[in-house]
Amino acid sequence: CFGPAYEFAMIVDTDLSRRKVRDKIHIKFVTSEPYIGHLGLGGIGDSKGLLESEMRGRHIPWITNAKTNKFEEGKAFVSELNDDGSVKKEHEVEFDVAMMLPSFFGVDAVAQVEGLCNPRGFVMIDKHQRNPTYKNIFSAGVCVTIPPVEATPVPTGAPKTGYMIESMV
Repeated sequence: CFGPAYEFAMIVDTDLSRRKVRDKIHIKFVTSEPYIGHLGLGGIGDSKGLLESEMRGRHIPWITNAKTNKFEEGKAFVSELNDDGSVKKEHEVEFDVAMMLPSFFGVDAVAQVEGLCNPRGFVMIDKHQRNPTYKNIFSAGVCVTIPPVEATPVPTGAPKTGYMIESMV
């Protein structure tokens, strides 16, 4: 889910501005989304324009299609990808403080059951919320697989909150 990353960046920006130190602190937004405002959903309305405008207004530059390769003390190594998945540019992003939203994985207790879960540990289901391998297992909620809305150079996946609820009714 990408919303919390935007929320965090804007909360930090607002707090630093209130403390009158924002002009001394550089914030950079690095995301696997193919563009700002994609949100794992291919955008929502004018989310691209609205969020780009908000980030510009707050002087927060961004790197999209970003694949984080590794972290070292005070530095993140990030590959910015082209739309075809090839490397467009390598970045060394320096920081004093960083916030990373890790990939979401399913629960180990069920993730290792052959035919129950996908490689990320989420229960595979059909249109009736039933697992195709184990017909007596029904699943709903955050534990189930949700197909991505579209293919992206860096896999984003669909958020497992509001989209999930709407797709299950």
